[in-house]
Amino acid sequence: MVALEKISLQGFKSFKRQVSIPFPPGFSLITGPNGCGKSNICDAITFVIGKASSRVLRAKKAQDLIFHGGKNKPGSDFARVCLYFDNSNNELPFKEKTVTISRRLNKKGVSTYRLNGKIVTRQQILDALVQVGIHPNGHNIIHQGDVNQIIEMDPVERREIIDEISGILEYNEKKEKAMQDLKKIEERVREAELILQEKQTIVEKLKQERDTALRYKQLSSDLEKIRKSILWKEYHKSEKNIEEINKKLEEKTKEMQEVEAKIKEYDKKIAEEEKRLEDLTSKILKTSAQVKVAEKIASLKSELEIKKEKIEYNRREIDRLNLMIEKLGSLDAKASPAVKAVLGMDGVEGMVGDLITVPAEYRIAVEIAASGHLTDIVVDKASNAIKCIKYLKQNKIGRVRFLPLDKIKPPPKKPLPSGAIGWLSELIHHEPKYTPAIDYIFSTTAAVKDIDRAKAIFEKQRARLVTLEGDLIDPSGVITGGFYKKPASYNVKKYIEEKKRIEKETEKLEEEIAAITKELEIFSSKEKPTKTINIERERAKSDESLKRMKEERKEFYERLLVLQQETGKLSIQKARFEARFDDLRIQWERSKEGKETNPEELKPFIDFETPTLKNKERETILEIESLGPVNMKAIEDFEEIKTEFENFREKVDKIVEEKNSIEDTIRDIEEKRIEVFMHTLNEISKHFREVYKGLTGGEARLSLEVPNDLESGLVIQVQPEGKKLLHIDSMSGGEKTLTAFAFLFAIQRYKPSPFYLLDEADAALDKVNTKRVAELIKRHSKFAQFIVISHNDALIREADRVYGISMEDGESKIIAIELPKNQENN
Repeated sequence: MVALEKISLQGFKSFKRQVSIPFPPGFSLITGPNGCGKSNICDAITFVIGKASSRVLRAKKAQDLIFHGGKNKPGSDFARVCLYFDNSNNELPFKEKTVTISRRLNKKGVSTYRLNGKIVTRQQILDALVQVGIHPNGHNIIHQGDVNQIIEMDPVERREIIDEISGILEYNEKKEKAMQDLKKIEERVREAELILQEKQTIVEKLKQERDTALRYKQLSSDLEKIRKSILWKEYHKSEKNIEEINKKLEEKTKEMQEVEAKIKEYDKKIAEEEKRLEDLTSKILKTSAQVKVAEKIASLKSELEIKKEKIEYNRREIDRLNLMIEKLGSLDAKASPAVKAVLGMDGVEGMVGDLITVPAEYRIAVEIAASGHLTDIVVDKASNAIKCIKYLKQNKIGRVRFLPLDKIKPPPKKPLPSGAIGWLSELIHHEPKYTPAIDYIFSTTAAVKDIDRAKAIFEKQRARLVTLEGDLIDPSGVITGGFYKKPASYNVKKYIEEKKRIEKETEKLEEEIAAITKELEIFSSKEKPTKTINIERERAKSDESLKRMKEERKEFYERLLVLQQETGKLSIQKARFEARFDDLRIQWERSKEGKETNPEELKPFIDFETPTLKNKERETILEIESLGPVNMKAIEDFEEIKTEFENFREKVDKIVEEKNSIEDTIRDIEEKRIEVFMHTLNEISKHFREVYKGLTGGEARLSLEVPNDLESGLVIQVQPEGKKLLHIDSMSGGEKTLTAFAFLFAIQRYKPSPFYLLDEADAALDKVNTKRVAELIKRHSKFAQFIVISHNDALIREADRVYGISMEDGESKIIAIELPKNQENN
């Protein structure tokens, strides 16, 4: 076993010079008069391996441990104590056979620990010593008053000694921590159960909303299929209508060609008959004195007839053109097919030109400044613009420029140039939500009165300027201008111009007819009958034939006009059908959302007639409306919350399991704590009986105030030889001291230490009891090293060696005395 070989002191308390005291195995005793410094040796050992507090070493502060000087001796600068341990058995974890542990303290209160000469921490020292049973708070070192302290302790404090020795303090800490964990986990369980109830309510509510949402989803799916079925039927019906009208147009066109051929045939016959009539008239005129008058009248009549027919034709043509203008005017021809294709799609607000209202005086300026942006499409966000672009690409319709309101960034606004009317963006009227798009196009262009004003402004400040007449100056210096002619709609314009031309022509013809009629009346009054009766008859016959042919031609011509009118109506109807067909085709393609839709997928709705489908559509819409507000997110939320609820319930179960586990752990700790404590108590009690019996010959025992209650106090009861059983509080002073010694030695026997240090522990004993204690120490010194500080003769006689301490001029000195082996007989 490790033993304390010697101690070296320098500058510690009353020891100024370096002093070494060897401690061979066995019983060593340090003696001397009171105040000579005996207890300072105990303090020196405690200084190195004991408690850190200076008060335990009988000093107010650490610096008081340094030799402060005597009458003729100066004080020391430091205090140093070194302990030498025999490590022959290598019980300490070092290769050295002698292990040195020292502590040095300077006047500033700074301590330095060394282990085998190397500086270490106090904790490293304690960690090394604890491996051989030397503890800073161990019961192997008994200071002055420790025995009395045992006597004066209450039962609970005595029991705490057993707690400390048994190591159940660790179990107490574990139990306390487990109890704290249990308290926390119980609170978590309560909170978790409350949350679980709340989540249960939420899950049930979400389930109802989920069921409603699923019904809504099913109805919406049915409604979509119904509408797709209606669309599919109308789409194919429209396709059939176009085929039927194309067939009718072919029939009408063929009939028109036949009628036109008849008219041409009649025109040829009429021309021939008119030539014959002209020849007959010439003959008649040649025989008449009024030839010139007759020729003029015939010419005027012929011209009048032609012009009347032309006017009638023009009026019919004007009626036809009016109908075409009216019908084509209803069709939107201002936008490209691509623009028309995206109008009405999700998020599309409309064309820029349709979203603004421009005062008349600024219309030309706005059209010029827009530079083609008037047909740009404004959308609410970029994602919808991307959808429109993908749709145009998939259907190969065309290209469109989009202005997404959530992404378009207008340029920074500059001060308005002096002399300008205002920024075009401020002169245009529009809804506030379109401001980003309008500012993007017009906020950098200022309107000015004319080109001269624009020139004067541009010389002072470079800006984009547009005049009210449509002249444009770019900041780069490029100038665009001249006469501005507003383009008209192409498709309708030609019909309008043609109508105006015919109307003007008709007005002119009516004026000419009036003049011819007046002139004819004048010449008719001058005409006289001729003598050529036969020629007149032929002429009359020819004239009658000519009239008949003209009537017949007129009937064909009227039929031609009717056919033209019917063809025009059919063409307009065809245009409507084609527009409707294109619209339905776009709707059908859009309804498929990039997926091929097979009519079989629309069953059973595709099998119903259109009126039945429309009734089902109304019924489905009414049922959807009857559902009220629908939380579609509830479908996703329900699964998420349900999963979360199940997961949370699992967590709650785990928390409960954890709580049960902690409760089991507390029970296990308590059982182990009781087991360890009772084992320690029984062992110490056994040693206590043996030690006490050896000291006094009497009986002794240790017990708890309340059996098996580890929180109750420790009861010490002894029965000195020849006396009755006594409680420690009922004993005499000497009996108490002997009992305390027996208790301490019982502890030491249970938890052995390499050496034991007793500082005047026998002070309260009489000679008889002192001798008993001395004999007890002597017996135990065969198994452990004892260092006793005392000036009691009985102890001195039992010691293997004695060190005498004396005081000279405030400094302690030491003398070693080796006693003879047969001292026991003296």
